[in-house]
Amino acid sequence: MAPSTSASNALGKRAGRPFASAKGDNLDLKESKDGNVASNTVNKSVGAGGLTFGAGFAGGKNNNRDVKENENANATSKSLGSVGGGGVSFGAGGFVPPGFGSSPFTGDDNNKRDVKEKVFGPAASTSLGGVGEGFSFGGFGSPASAFAGAGNSNRDVKEKKDGNAASTSPGGVSRGFSFGWSSAFAGGDSSKRDVKTNKDGSSPSPFSPNMPKDKLFGSAPPPSFSFEPPAPAPKKKVSRASLRNKAPESSLEGYEHYREFMDKLAESGVDDYIDLPMIAVMGDTSSGKSSLLSSISLVELPSSDTLTTRCPIRLQMRNADVRTARVKVVWKDKPTGDDADFVERTVEEQNWNDITDIIAKAQAHIIDKSGREVSRSIVCVDMKGPHCENLTLIDLPGIVRATGKGESSTLAEDVDALMRDYLNNERCVILAVHPSNVDFHNSQILAEAKKVDPETKRTIPVLTKPDLIDEGAESTVQDLLLGKVTDKFEMGFHMVKGRGQKDLNEDVGIEDGLEKEEAFFRNKEVWRKIEDKSKFGTKNLRVKLAGLQMKLIHASFKSIISEMKDRRDDAVIELKSLGDIPSSLREKRALFRTVREEMREGLGAESLNGRISQLHSSENKRPSAAFHLASKDFQDELSSSKLANISSIKVGTEIIAISSGREVRGSVCFMDENEDYVYLAEEWSKIKTFEAVELSKLTLVRDKIFVSNKGSKVYMAGSNPLQCYELRPISRKLARCDPQWIHELIEQNRPYSLPIFLNPDLFDAIVADQIENEWKEPSLELLQKCAGLMETRSENFINEMSMIKSLPSLREYLVRKSSEVVETHMKETEIELSKFLHRERSPYTQNHYLFENLSKLRTQRLMDEVLSSVARHTQPESTDHLSSAIRDIFERNQKKSISDHMAEEMMNALDSYGKVALKRFVDTVPMICIQIMKRFPKVINDILLDVTDDEIDQLVSAPPGAIMSVDALKKEIKTLEKGIDTVKGLSSSGGMKAA
Repeated sequence: MAPSTSASNALGKRAGRPFASAKGDNLDLKESKDGNVASNTVNKSVGAGGLTFGAGFAGGKNNNRDVKENENANATSKSLGSVGGGGVSFGAGGFVPPGFGSSPFTGDDNNKRDVKEKVFGPAASTSLGGVGEGFSFGGFGSPASAFAGAGNSNRDVKEKKDGNAASTSPGGVSRGFSFGWSSAFAGGDSSKRDVKTNKDGSSPSPFSPNMPKDKLFGSAPPPSFSFEPPAPAPKKKVSRASLRNKAPESSLEGYEHYREFMDKLAESGVDDYIDLPMIAVMGDTSSGKSSLLSSISLVELPSSDTLTTRCPIRLQMRNADVRTARVKVVWKDKPTGDDADFVERTVEEQNWNDITDIIAKAQAHIIDKSGREVSRSIVCVDMKGPHCENLTLIDLPGIVRATGKGESSTLAEDVDALMRDYLNNERCVILAVHPSNVDFHNSQILAEAKKVDPETKRTIPVLTKPDLIDEGAESTVQDLLLGKVTDKFEMGFHMVKGRGQKDLNEDVGIEDGLEKEEAFFRNKEVWRKIEDKSKFGTKNLRVKLAGLQMKLIHASFKSIISEMKDRRDDAVIELKSLGDIPSSLREKRALFRTVREEMREGLGAESLNGRISQLHSSENKRPSAAFHLASKDFQDELSSSKLANISSIKVGTEIIAISSGREVRGSVCFMDENEDYVYLAEEWSKIKTFEAVELSKLTLVRDKIFVSNKGSKVYMAGSNPLQCYELRPISRKLARCDPQWIHELIEQNRPYSLPIFLNPDLFDAIVADQIENEWKEPSLELLQKCAGLMETRSENFINEMSMIKSLPSLREYLVRKSSEVVETHMKETEIELSKFLHRERSPYTQNHYLFENLSKLRTQRLMDEVLSSVARHTQPESTDHLSSAIRDIFERNQKKSISDHMAEEMMNALDSYGKVALKRFVDTVPMICIQIMKRFPKVINDILLDVTDDEIDQLVSAPPGAIMSVDALKKEIKTLEKGIDTVKGLSSSGGMKAA
């Protein structure tokens, strides 16, 4: 029937913002025989008859239920079905302020149960299926724990004969305060119910199931991540009866895909390369760790005395309608052999009790096939069901302090190494399990956690076995739990009580153990009086860890994707640098042929040709460029030799000069910047005495030689510190090298012939001596430099060939052959160079420069003297003096001996020929040396053409280490690309929110 406006609806508007839910079909509410409204929550909104406070989430499916009549004067407030976590249900008979009550715990199935009538004043707060995580209050403020349930079928709410309302929320109350504190969200299915009309003529509260989502949720951001037990997300309908201890639903609605994504990354092995966010459970073997994990997962984990956990177990839990599980092995170091794989096992509802045995077999398989007592490989249990929290945990082997009979002496170290793999992951939350009856100072896991997490930002100490605390010692543990004893742990301590040995002996099940745990904390005074109930119990720990895990995943999501891409790219580059590893002879031949062609073309282009395959820096010049520089150095060295500078004058050269009309001899002590004048120590004009201040202004240019500031005067220091000799400048044109050394050679090597002719044998001998002593060594050095450049370049070229980086045998062979080619050609070229040097020992040329220069030198000295004398006698009255000066010049020349004339002529001939020979050397020697580079590409190609198939098969073979490196890189790339594709798949399907 079409609903009309009712008192319930009006009160709902005043109390808060009720929201419609998914479905609300065919609901009936029995009549109320009083004058008050029968309050209902059609379509799982918040009813008006009872006030619902707190953050409540929707429950499950609520089928075939009736609400009986109420015969009092107050409205019947009913709660049919499952109410999710966080709801506070108040009856109408009394008001209890927020903040009172006890922490709720999730419950299990509540099938075929009735709520009987209540015959006294306080309201009956009814939550069939339970209220998860919240507070359920009676009318006078007495607190009661509420329990969440899954399916709630075939139940009746009997009539109530007192004057207070029964609080009802068909289909559940979702998150929010319906008394003005916050909004309520939609619940689950509520099918096949009857809502009758009210006797007062008002109708049920109408809330449209088709209300738009933006009206339902407004513009509020996604729920924040909190370490407090977060409110569960709406749950889909449950089609079957579930366990009594039904888990509260995920606290981060819409973010469960992030966790699925991380689980897929971990299963695919991405955690081998990237630190993934995870929660790892660690502790001593006797800390109660196994009991805690069994309580969280509601699965009996293997705990046989003969089977200690020796490998990690990854428990991937997801909330779902039906219980299923998959057990498989994720190998970290997969053994070889056909039977190495563990066949994945599936567990359904009908064989659920087999799961413990299957997990044990998976562990045994890993240990057996790996041949190790402790393995990094993981038993992965992917479990779904209404009992599951959306949570993933890693169970690590317990810390071993001492080994037993038949166990390896390294067992403790192996377990420690495995544990450190997880401890060192900065994205890993450490769930450090510690028995309450053991002094925390003796906790090894807390000590190890403190080393890697000194600020305790990612460590949650979990205290177990509180029932074993010595009487009177509870206060100490209480202080520890409240953070009063140790440094503050950012996420706080938590306490749980698992089943003791007595419970296990009596076959107390996990669910019963959880109920006993709740009763323990509720009844034990020392724990009951602690205000923060979220610190107690396995169920609260589940919810806390689920919210924490989502926060970790969400916070690191972007950086993980970025790290996967960067690491994948680095692996691709490294793999490319290693090159391919051919297996068949055909592939090896093809690779060898490619290498041969690369060397022929690449080394030819790189060494000599104009083609540029890559730009070279100043530190890594092209061989041809380096050879040009070496040739320039060779030219400079020869140009500074004696044969190339027979007539050159520089400081220290012995000269003959004309000074003041007379011939003087001596060693040049100074030359001006333009080399227009030379100075001899023996030629000074006067002695000059300086004041100390004046002397300090002179510039010392060399030992005892000073120059005035303007450079116009040159002084030589005398014996008196303040006295200097002012040196006389001599025109460079009036100075020539003293041929005394040639004069001595002429005298020593005079033949039996008239001493009026130049001795050609002496000329040849002087040239040959200069080439042998000054030009031969630089020529051979240039040859060696050229060979070294070619050898170095070929070796670098071979080592830079990425295609053979993984083939050291081939690389070494090519380097060795290249070196042999260079060495062979260097010897051949050295013979050719020696022949050239031998030919040059016998001077010969038709170069006109020799004859022109020789003619010029023969007359140049006399011409310079005459012109200089003419320049000094420019006045008409000085004609007689000019004639006298010219006569003196020629007379001085005529007085020279034949030996002096022959020495001067020999020096002129050597000077002219030395310049011709120098040009020939600086061209020919490099042209001979460069033949090494020119011939190399063809010769090495010819050698490689002769390599046989057997040799190729041996050479083109990678060592085991290289093969392993290539395989490891390929695996890494494949794994990371799979992870990246997982992100793309989830993003394209719309399964993820923007990170």
